[in-house]
Amino acid sequence: MSPARVTVLYVPDWPIVAARADESWQLDDNHPVAISAHGVIAHCSPEARAQGVFVGQRVRDAQVGCPQLAVLASQPEREWRLWNQVLSGLHDTVAQVFVIEPGVIAMKSSGLARYYGSEQRAGTQLLRGLEAETSRVSARVATADTLFAATVATRYAATDSAPVCAVDPGGDADFLGPLPLSVLDSPRLVSTLTQLGFTQLADFAALDPLHVQERFGLEAALLHSCARGVDPRTTSPSDIPASTDRRWRGDTPLARSDALSFALRSTVEDFLRGLVASHVVCTNVSITLVDDRGATHSQVWSHPRFFDAADLVNRVRWQWESIARESPEEYQEGGIQEVTFQARSPERLFGHEPGLWGGGDTDARVEHAIAQVQSRLGHQSVGHAVLHPGHSFEEREQIIAWGTTDSGDYYTTESGQERPEAFVAELPKPLPATVFQPPQPVALHNQWGDPLSLDAESSTLGGLPSQMLSGGNMRQVVAWAGPWPVLERWWDPAHSRCRYRLQLLDQQGVGWLVSQEQPGGHWQIEARYD
Repeated sequence: MSPARVTVLYVPDWPIVAARADESWQLDDNHPVAISAHGVIAHCSPEARAQGVFVGQRVRDAQVGCPQLAVLASQPEREWRLWNQVLSGLHDTVAQVFVIEPGVIAMKSSGLARYYGSEQRAGTQLLRGLEAETSRVSARVATADTLFAATVATRYAATDSAPVCAVDPGGDADFLGPLPLSVLDSPRLVSTLTQLGFTQLADFAALDPLHVQERFGLEAALLHSCARGVDPRTTSPSDIPASTDRRWRGDTPLARSDALSFALRSTVEDFLRGLVASHVVCTNVSITLVDDRGATHSQVWSHPRFFDAADLVNRVRWQWESIARESPEEYQEGGIQEVTFQARSPERLFGHEPGLWGGGDTDARVEHAIAQVQSRLGHQSVGHAVLHPGHSFEEREQIIAWGTTDSGDYYTTESGQERPEAFVAELPKPLPATVFQPPQPVALHNQWGDPLSLDAESSTLGGLPSQMLSGGNMRQVVAWAGPWPVLERWWDPAHSRCRYRLQLLDQQGVGWLVSQEQPGGHWQIEARYD
């Protein structure tokens, strides 16, 4: 009996694709982009790789080699949310898939090949379905006897010019044998095998399975089976849920919030019924308003438990009232003509059911009380703090309305210009726990007991930091790093600001962040690393 064939669809650099598709970003297709996690590059675009950026590189080093690099923080929620939208678009092409990760899905090949006529035609239909849902995406499809071989084939056999390929039945081992060990995606194992003189998968596959398990463990034994073309993993496909997005469009634009709320009621209820039918609830929803001029106004709202119909109608009303209040002269006539509801990262319904004995509704009561206050005083009346990107602590701390979410992908300067999240001279993580507002004065001395000076032109210190005196307490400095220049608004001489930062470690193991304004400033403590 021939083994069940597996088809894998792979979108290269999906985190980058998702970041470009995010509605809050306006980056050119050719702009180098990278995704960072824990201070290192986790993913990078082809444009970034062409300029020397690579996965595993420190963000600071990548920005030095590629100054125009746009660095975004890793957001798995964004990747899953947009991938779920892609899956909804594939609903008419394939009924069941096995999601490996955002950007990679697997499915049984037999049914697809019978329905479309061949494995090649099935792969072509998958690409067409993907292109209809997401434009400007380069995807690849491969079919093989095992999941591992099909996944590897999407990366090493399929190309942009020939995006659909298939490994001959029974030929997985022959296909995998000449490939490099790096396809195992296990750096420690690959490093050990390389030191033993192995260069390709065929060398690894020739080892005795029992010896591999005894020497390297179960994970290596699984990879060894995959290298031999005997992948023990099986796919458990699940149905692709239909899209739950709903859109209301009126015959005439509505300017009164009460009329808009009444008109939306049936659409909101239909939106919630669609979520329940998919056994999910909506804790984050994107509401997009389109006015009669065609202008689009999007806002993401969050809920501690999940939205009901009244909650969603209130959010639309608050969003529209805020727009009309900010630009009253533009909306003396006309109003909203279209509203779209989109569930972001929907969660399973059973996880939000009330407790058996009536508990677990504290968040719901809090949300209800806050909603009552917002209904009377306006949704901006209750806020919560969020951290925005920035050089100084005061510009990072911002208050936004309760119930709204802030993606943190960009920040807005005083001139209204949007800037990427990560930028040069931003204070790296981990961030200090205690921030002094305002900063506290401190006296720094070098190893000779003289006041520590700073030459701004050469970015050098007049000696080694040895002591710090603050509030009558003298602390010995045992380690230090810096100085790092922070130059803000260099293009605007009237508002330009320059300061240098130092990180100090005292004899008690406490870290300090100190800085000096230029020109002619004094040392001051900005924060403490507790």
